[in-house]
Amino acid sequence: MSDEPGKRPTPGHGPVLVSTPGLLALAVVAFVVELALFGGVGAIAFRAAGGGWSGWLAAIAATALVLVVWGVFVAPKGRLRLGTGARVLVSAVLCVGTAYGLVTAGWTLWGWFVGVAGLAVVAAQVVLPTAPSETA
Repeated sequence: MSDEPGKRPTPGHGPVLVSTPGLLALAVVAFVVELALFGGVGAIAFRAAGGGWSGWLAAIAATALVLVVWGVFVAPKGRLRLGTGARVLVSAVLCVGTAYGLVTAGWTLWGWFVGVAGLAVVAAQVVLPTAPSETA
C-alpha cells in the first residue's frame, strides 16, 4: 500500500492482490509467466553456450542476472523499482527477447507462451484500474 495520502496502490501485490478474482487470476498467470521467462533465459543461455558444463554455467549466470534485474527494478518490492512506463518497457523487452530466443532455439510453444502471455500480463497491468484508496 502507498504511504502517500490519496495515492492509490497498484494491483498485483498485498491485500489488493485478492480483492477480485480477476486480479488473483492475473497474479497467478503473471507468476507462471515469470517462471517461464526466467527458465527460458537459462535455456537460451545453455543452448548458446553449447550445453555441457559451460552451458550450465551460462544458464545459471544468465538466470541469476535476470533475477537480480527483475528483483531490483521490476518486482513490486524492488529497492529501485522503476516507474510504470520504464517497468512496462523492461518487462516487454524481456518477454519478447526471451520469446524470440526460445522460438529460434526450437522451443516454439514455450516461446509463444512467454511472448503472448507475457505481453498480455504487461498490457493488463497497464490498463487495469488501480484499487480504490482506503481514504477515499
